[in-house]
Amino acid sequence: MITSTNPYDINLVQSDSWRQTFQDNLAAGQDFQSVLASTTQPNPEGTTSTSDKSLDDATHPELVSFLNTLIGGADVASVNEEQLFAGIIHDRIALSKGEDLAREYDTLLEAKMAEHTRADGFVYVEEAARAALKDLESSGKLTTEEAETIHAQAFQAAQLDDNTGVLWDSRGATMSVAPTATAMEKVLAMLVKFDSGEVASGRMALSYQQDQSTETAATAMTATASADTASATAAAGSSAGYTESATYTSYGVRNGGRQAWRIPESGPDFGSRLKVVFEDGHTVYVNDTSHNYRESDGFVFKPGIGPNGEGSANTGTSHGGVYLHAPYGNSSKKVTFYWYG
Repeated sequence: MITSTNPYDINLVQSDSWRQTFQDNLAAGQDFQSVLASTTQPNPEGTTSTSDKSLDDATHPELVSFLNTLIGGADVASVNEEQLFAGIIHDRIALSKGEDLAREYDTLLEAKMAEHTRADGFVYVEEAARAALKDLESSGKLTTEEAETIHAQAFQAAQLDDNTGVLWDSRGATMSVAPTATAMEKVLAMLVKFDSGEVASGRMALSYQQDQSTETAATAMTATASADTASATAAAGSSAGYTESATYTSYGVRNGGRQAWRIPESGPDFGSRLKVVFEDGHTVYVNDTSHNYRESDGFVFKPGIGPNGEGSANTGTSHGGVYLHAPYGNSSKKVTFYWYG
């Protein structure tokens, strides 16, 4: 059995008694009822809720108890974004599809955590939770729309800082940790907004991955981009904190009926990470601007560095700048880049 040496990492010692611990922690979850009460408000008159059940304060203690299981007990003072992400997925599945499927996610998550454990005992919780969600989608237990909506809500509600394009753990200089009660207050407040219809989460593709060879999970996003769909208003509002932006116009429809852009600047000219917002609000976080991305939804980001050529590993373009394709079916003719100067 692997035991983590970091008190903020997943405690795998409890994995053999996962089910029993989950039940035992139900009582501990009641301690957060005051938090839930302060964030759960009745719907304003005339406002319709996507799910009145989710606003019932009897449903969310299980989120807290599930999170307690993940972090190793009710007395752990702090929690990180990746742990919150895994717990919120459980909550969203239980709410929308029922407890049976939520328990199936629990079982999958336990197995995926074992698969995503390094030799030193560190667990890549975010990747494990996403892999469990992918399994439910690929098996048909969740539709793609359901899985991507759950993914988007969990990703957004788990944010503890202003770096909203990534989820961070409890290690290294890029950690994102908060006192457990404070974190839960933020999570519950955001879930209430989703469930009341005040905020539309949109959908987020399940293709987000990150390099597991580094010490800190947010330092080398070298695999694939992550995308989420939102309204144009929400996308514009979420640009707060970025210091630079530029808008570009498509030069027309090209390969596969997709809008295409030839951006004059190369990927690294925008820094190491980039937020791409299409005119309709569809948002893609490019987590390594020197990497070549070809997403299953048709999104393409080619950074324009090195010699031009074909293939997934080639990063060059004929004009020496970023080549961009919108996803299939996205008719946006303008796209805005946001980055840190």
